[in-house]
Amino acid sequence: MKPFYQKLAPAPEQSFIFYEEELPHFIVPWHYHPEIEILLVVKSTGTNYVGDSINYFGAGDVYLIGDELPHWWKSANEYLQEGSNLNMKAQVIQFRKELFESQFLPLPEMAPVRQLIERSQRGIRFLSESRTKIGQMIQKIFREEGLKRVAGLLLLLEMMANEKEYEYLASISFSKKLNTADFKRFNLIYEYIIRHFNEPIRLEDIAGKANMVPTAFCRYFKKRTGKSFSAFLNEFRVGHANRMLAESRIKISSIAQECGYNNLSNFNEQFKKIMGITPREYRERFNSYCRVFLTP
Repeated sequence: MKPFYQKLAPAPEQSFIFYEEELPHFIVPWHYHPEIEILLVVKSTGTNYVGDSINYFGAGDVYLIGDELPHWWKSANEYLQEGSNLNMKAQVIQFRKELFESQFLPLPEMAPVRQLIERSQRGIRFLSESRTKIGQMIQKIFREEGLKRVAGLLLLLEMMANEKEYEYLASISFSKKLNTADFKRFNLIYEYIIRHFNEPIRLEDIAGKANMVPTAFCRYFKKRTGKSFSAFLNEFRVGHANRMLAESRIKISSIAQECGYNNLSNFNEQFKKIMGITPREYRERFNSYCRVFLTP
């Protein structure tokens, strides 16, 4: 199912979009938009899709979704049943990073926020105490108006940037871009992976793209990404497989070949290790949720 483009306009007196939604259930399907989105689930439970990930959500969950990253919040089935007295409530903030770029983002004090915006390309869910603190801050912002609300958003972004309890949602390969302080060097590596991920990649070849010997490359790569090159490559391949499983009816064995796995059992093993379910289960789960949504 292809995501649709959503365009919301802020009120005439606002540069940002702040809205509180209270409905029987989440109604916006698989979609994307040019704004970065902060979402607090006040009430509701269900399943969300962010990029190529499938996760469960509940009341109190807080998310940061990057611009143009497809996503879909779907309330649990009991919210969708006719006559249900349940309802959802969410507080949403949307803004374009361009609003900050000319004056604020280049400032050295904004470095953590710049990095946060880059990280949002994969979608972020905040956890534990960070989730609670950020959720309370969002609710406080919604009680403010005018300049106080804008100032509150800046403080909220700073808080998000400094919190350590979070997890990424979409896989590395699903994100539109990968920006780092060492962009030029890492981008050469990343582009090589994009071109050759479905082929055997020798460590010597990719290390050469960074003008490094393999041992130095492995240290550099682990420092930059937090994981080994082999783990990164498997995550990239599985992320590509997720798209093919969700958007096509191609045989799983053919998808494995397309994603660089010549051995189907190895593909199944790596997929389950990363996603927690088999490729077949992933496809069935994705399709079942789509059928529920598309059924009148």
